[in-house]
Amino acid sequence: MAGLLAARVLSAHFNEVLLLDRDHFPDGPVPRKGVPQARHVHLLLMKGRMILESLFPELPADLLAAGAVPPVDLAADMAWLSPVGWGPRFASGMTTFFCSRDLLESSVRARVAALPNVRLISDCEVRELLVTPGSVVSGVRVRQRDAAPDAPTEYHAELVVDASGRTSRAPEWLESLGYGHLEETHVNAFLGYASRFYTIPTNFKRDWHALFIQTRPPHGTRGGAIFPMEGGRWLVTLVGTAHDYPPTDEAAFLEFARSLPTPELYEAVRHAEALGRIYGYQRTENQWRHFERLASWPEGLVVLGDAVCAFNPVYAQGMSVAALGAEVLDESLRAGGSIGLGRKFQRQLAHMLEVPWSLATSEDYRFPGTTGGQRSLALRFAHWYLPRLQLLSVEQRDVYLKFVQVLHLLAPPSILLAPTLVARVLRYALKGDRGQVTPESQISGQ
Repeated sequence: MAGLLAARVLSAHFNEVLLLDRDHFPDGPVPRKGVPQARHVHLLLMKGRMILESLFPELPADLLAAGAVPPVDLAADMAWLSPVGWGPRFASGMTTFFCSRDLLESSVRARVAALPNVRLISDCEVRELLVTPGSVVSGVRVRQRDAAPDAPTEYHAELVVDASGRTSRAPEWLESLGYGHLEETHVNAFLGYASRFYTIPTNFKRDWHALFIQTRPPHGTRGGAIFPMEGGRWLVTLVGTAHDYPPTDEAAFLEFARSLPTPELYEAVRHAEALGRIYGYQRTENQWRHFERLASWPEGLVVLGDAVCAFNPVYAQGMSVAALGAEVLDESLRAGGSIGLGRKFQRQLAHMLEVPWSLATSEDYRFPGTTGGQRSLALRFAHWYLPRLQLLSVEQRDVYLKFVQVLHLLAPPSILLAPTLVARVLRYALKGDRGQVTPESQISGQ
């Protein structure tokens, strides 16, 4: 997604854009090797939806025509069991599409492929950067699978954008060119997924379109979700943190579902028709490669998407942060001037990443076995303050909306620290030890 959105932005600034991908592009919304996490639930946050629709105004119509679930209200239509109880249900006006990652990506790819100055080249592995004697990146050297004898092995360009994900080789390329060793930060809560499609049962009564059962740190390691998909299907994903990985055999999968802090998910799927096998996924650590800290940077290169910063996917930030990264790229190119573009972009991108990184890692740190990074005094305060704010949000809709707006990257976390709101949270907390949440309080219903 980061590469597709970058290509869309680049098409407005360059005469020709080549998009190179290791995978073979499938016909239509089907899984592909390069996106193993696509078999699990994905949520396009509100901020991400807004950016995608600004880049591709036709995208909503494309998704609906392909069978995506019409926009779902994230408060009225989605039941969310947070660590402190069920979220309030009301018409919030905050809506997003529900569909498979495969459908969303294929729809975006079709729109990018239709751009007159963009050419997609699949089955093409980038092996190394081409660099001029003046240390300017001038293109890439590639290996194309099943290529004709006269197929190009090099592509030259004014700008090379690396959006190759967690497995990006940019750190080793830069080090080999003399730019030094790259600092990285890893924060790992050891979370795993197990997911399966089901036919939506016609006789199961419920008052929600989507269901999200959050884990309950420090000791409630299990959660899950049911999201509606195209084709009259549910995608059911079980989540386990702190090495409590959900199983991929059928009986254990259902038993794991039954162990969740509410029976809602288990009751929904135990008699539903399963479609296909159960898939697991465990590569979920937060990873930030600090390109912005390098003392110097080659001209003609930028790195974005998961190649820079990848998040624990349980917080649904990946696609939306990729969209924000495309926005930063567009702003950098509009500012003009190719000299120093790459270095300025990496610093601006890093600044944007601070908020989603903080949101993801601060929650992961609530599990005692989480490794990596540093736990600051501000983090300790957040761990005291946010559960109490969430308790207040369960009862007061305006607080709930502010909290959800932050999670959907629509507002900065600072709005949760406004003096009037802090005072309300403190008054609420002083009524009793409301920061201590018991399992009984979490399954009290809606």
